[in-house]
Amino acid sequence: MKTVTIDRTFGSGGREVAVRLSELTGMPLFDNDIILRAAENFGVDVGVLKNYDEHYVGSLIYNLSVFSGERDCESSAVYRTYYAVTETVRRLRAEHDGGIFLGRCADVILEGDCPLVRAFIFSSSMERRVERTLALEDVSAENAEAFIQRKDKQRRNYYQFFTDRKWGAPVNYDILLNTGTVDYDRCARMIAELAGA
Repeated sequence: MKTVTIDRTFGSGGREVAVRLSELTGMPLFDNDIILRAAENFGVDVGVLKNYDEHYVGSLIYNLSVFSGERDCESSAVYRTYYAVTETVRRLRAEHDGGIFLGRCADVILEGDCPLVRAFIFSSSMERRVERTLALEDVSAENAEAFIQRKDKQRRNYYQFFTDRKWGAPVNYDILLNTGTVDYDRCARMIAELAGA
């Protein structure tokens, strides 16, 4: 069975698809537990990891200062977080001989280490994304769409900064699924079939 990585737009239900895929196949799902394991294994404060998890926070000036030697790259919380997450993803995949990895550049981290199915989940329905966001997040209806756009921008910038690839570009994935037109269960079944489950 292949390891599955899932990138997703905010509010598209990508996590729900991953949960259903895990239930369908018996494959372990790794999401927020990656952060807890990274903190435990690398001695990085959980709060720091959560603060930088899937968030690109470096400005151009900040990153130039890191690379020019004005700041030690290894001491930067952003880079320490990414290193801890990267190594934790690799360890979890090895320990469990696969799994389902949600976000965190896992598709690039695990590339070449094992057979992969790389999925991207999005929704063409902003209305559904807003409904899901309102159900899961402490945000007002008036601010929901801006909140979704901000979260997508954070994920896109994080992915593109650390991988030098375009987030959501079809060439980077084996399957793109639109939860605006395909329900979560069917998405999970399609990914399971590609994974050989």
